[in-house]
Amino acid sequence: MSKGRIVVGMSGGVDSSLTALLLKEQGYEVVGVTLRVLPDVAGIPYDPEKDFAVVRAREVAQNMGIEHRVAICSDAFTQEVLSRCYEDFVHGGTPNPCTYCNRFIKFGWLLDYAIEECHADKVATGHYARLMDLDHSRRMYRGADLNKDQSYFLFALTDEQRAHIEMPLGSYTKADVRALALKRGIASAKDSDSQDICFDIHGDAYTRFLENHFGSLERPGFFTDESGKKLAPHQGCHRYTIGQRKGLGVAMGIPAFVKEIDPETGNVVLTTDKDHLASERMLIENVVWHGGMPSHTFDCFVQTRYRQHAVACTVRLLTESTAEVIFETPLLSVTKRQAAVFYEKDLLLGGGWIS
Repeated sequence: MSKGRIVVGMSGGVDSSLTALLLKEQGYEVVGVTLRVLPDVAGIPYDPEKDFAVVRAREVAQNMGIEHRVAICSDAFTQEVLSRCYEDFVHGGTPNPCTYCNRFIKFGWLLDYAIEECHADKVATGHYARLMDLDHSRRMYRGADLNKDQSYFLFALTDEQRAHIEMPLGSYTKADVRALALKRGIASAKDSDSQDICFDIHGDAYTRFLENHFGSLERPGFFTDESGKKLAPHQGCHRYTIGQRKGLGVAMGIPAFVKEIDPETGNVVLTTDKDHLASERMLIENVVWHGGMPSHTFDCFVQTRYRQHAVACTVRLLTESTAEVIFETPLLSVTKRQAAVFYEKDLLLGGGWIS
């Protein structure tokens, strides 16, 4: 008997392809959907026949004998992801587009599309994270492959969203996935990882893309030292992020790091002492808690960057959606608008955005 219809977000890469096949083997009626997220550029209409992801995903779907669709969600992506990233830059932050995309597009817009247009019960992706039931709630855990674990980017999913999600790759390593795909004859088994819809948020091409849609981000200012002395002009503070060392173009005799960004003046403060990048605490906002709010004050581990090891901290709730986080040991390069994600061992407790 069928387990029901399920929509799989497909790029044609090995992860999404194996996800679709595993779910089909489990008895689901699988519908592969490839999202078109970017708005048309320079008035050139979108042609799915020239979209490599669409062509590749369609071929995979045909080989599996499953339905494939293309879904256009560029308006929602512009509003929910691109505009948020633009505002983060405007206010001197470093945006994290994947957290926005997962919350509002892959498990927001696509879930609505799956239910309304495909008459499906669930959405599945090739993310490396585990979903398991705990205390009558669908909870998220780190993926078994800690080098590929993507739970950090999924902290903002709501309890309702997680109840309608499957992530069958969470219990596998990347090597396992490639071996399983190769055994099943999936053509992309040996391909390099698909970048899907991710962006290099520090790249000039990405910021130019945002400027074309929302207006100039250029905010000329000066590099200054910690005393306020002007060192050299720059063409836009959005080009830099806290802790950055390379690409500054300022000669100070010894390596310098970005310590602070002032969006009002456009000035970027540099330090030559890496210890001055350390923070003892931070404030976070728009917090999402999994499985209900925790106690007013509690100890756990927090991660403020994707590739960072989680560190011990104490969390003190200020309101339902804001909290103060005190690090057990001062933490380097805490960056405004990045995600702060809380864990108890491998269990994801929730998270918010650094303010």
